[in-house]
Amino acid sequence: MKPKTLPHAPRVALTALAALALLTAACTSKTDGDAGKTGEKTAAEKAAPGDETTAADRKERNPRVFMRSLGEPEYLDPGLISESEGGVIAHDTFEGLYQYGPTHREWVPGVAESHEVSPDGRTWTFKLRKNAKWSDGKPVTAHDFEWSWKRVLDPKTASRYAAILWVIDGAKAYNQNPDDAKAAGLRDAVGVKAVDDHTLEVKLVAPTPYFLQLTAFYTYNPVPKHAIEQHGDKWARPENIVSNGPWKVVEWSSQQQIVAELNPHYWDKAALPFDKIVYRITQENGPAHNMYLGNEMDYLDSKIPPAVVPKYTRERFAEMKTTPYLGVYFYMFNTQKKPFDDVKVRRALNLAIDKTKIGKFVVKGGQEPAYNIVHPGLAEMGYDVPKGPEFDPEKAKALLAEAGFADPSTFPRFQISYNTLEGHKLVAEYIQQQWKKNLGIECDLDNMEWKVLLKKQHERDFMVSRSSWIGDYLDPMTFLDLWEGDNPNNRTNWAHPEYDRLITAGRAEADPDKRMKLLRQAEEIFIEDVPAFPIYFYVKQDLVKPWVKGYQPHLQGIHMSRYFRIEL
Repeated sequence: MKPKTLPHAPRVALTALAALALLTAACTSKTDGDAGKTGEKTAAEKAAPGDETTAADRKERNPRVFMRSLGEPEYLDPGLISESEGGVIAHDTFEGLYQYGPTHREWVPGVAESHEVSPDGRTWTFKLRKNAKWSDGKPVTAHDFEWSWKRVLDPKTASRYAAILWVIDGAKAYNQNPDDAKAAGLRDAVGVKAVDDHTLEVKLVAPTPYFLQLTAFYTYNPVPKHAIEQHGDKWARPENIVSNGPWKVVEWSSQQQIVAELNPHYWDKAALPFDKIVYRITQENGPAHNMYLGNEMDYLDSKIPPAVVPKYTRERFAEMKTTPYLGVYFYMFNTQKKPFDDVKVRRALNLAIDKTKIGKFVVKGGQEPAYNIVHPGLAEMGYDVPKGPEFDPEKAKALLAEAGFADPSTFPRFQISYNTLEGHKLVAEYIQQQWKKNLGIECDLDNMEWKVLLKKQHERDFMVSRSSWIGDYLDPMTFLDLWEGDNPNNRTNWAHPEYDRLITAGRAEADPDKRMKLLRQAEEIFIEDVPAFPIYFYVKQDLVKPWVKGYQPHLQGIHMSRYFRIEL
């Protein structure tokens, strides 16, 4: 049976984005990887494009079980998740007021059945469905949302994504004030209130055109107060976890798999296509790709080895889906560590890289070079995308000399930190070679596991590090508020008062044209000061078995399991 997209409530469409699906590919792969280290030749030979993929092995398995790829997540707690792998699980196992639709053009009612917005655009009132329940059978209420959002904002929670709630009145003040004496008053002043069990009122700092989108984001998911009070920090372990989405995690075998089973109390259980989701955990793309070829996965999410992509593309392998993806791959500097505290050094290193060759010859997925941080697809939202400087090795040498390094041998040796995936290694080696060739600078490569890299970034324990950002909502702000000086996701130690002023003004500006101009001015400062330098915009390249139906392009790369089905 075809899964329903919440049949009891209307969808909310974003008509301004109707043309986005027609954009040419501008972006690659997921936030934590591009390729695997081993098995590329064997894999390519085993899956020669044009060959028929047999469903014989798959028919022996239950069609009500869906198997998909995943990297190792850091957390299962929606309030602590700060990377896309945890987000994949959260989208399937938790449910916010609204949820993502099968395409990026729509947001579907989740726990909320409907909402109203005040004439000034600042007060949102959500009506919650009365049959929403946690996986232990307890009702989900407006009080759960109020408590959960304030939990994220509580400084003691140390949520890395708390800033995404700063659009709520009083949220930023509470989140940034660790003073216990003031905390209670600041908490009460946060503009989210359960009017009754089924009515949630939210007051915003200013009209926020993308707020409905935010309510689908995992940081806005409710979490079970009763389970957290009982189990503390261990509440999100499989043996304790309570969730309110279609499925509930029952197993997490590190480096192997996560298993989620049907939530028996989910309000729309009858519409779900699967009884069980199996997330095959693979950090490297080569093994993930081989598992897909061996019919151990139905859906391979952005884990195609670079060596295989050209063959698949050239021979139009039907199972490969290449679509635009709202993401940017970049390297960031620790701007408090010498010599990267000097803007001339940062500019020089950026100018010394020929980015035009990376998509064609390095990661080989057709990624477009990036000279600014906001994804070009957001021009459809009325944003005038600025463009930063392109490859200019002579100017780079001059800037380095002005910074005191006319003799490149005097430049201190440093490390590029990246996580274990072949795609990241290939990019790091290319940049290492570019800096040596064009500037005479030597640097080393520091490879580590994804969790270790995240920890080092959050602790600001790096010199230069690969990173990426996938847009959380369809607005330039999703790429720009990241660089505010007090944003916990700004890991560069960079702070610029005028940049922060423009972002704050952009949040408060109700006029769409004026707002976009303020955001463009902020991005121009980012381009000029280079706390991080963009490398390429992503495309999403997935593999989908012929028996899997329901896959649709999604600019944000969100493919919830509920929209798939298996037909054997």
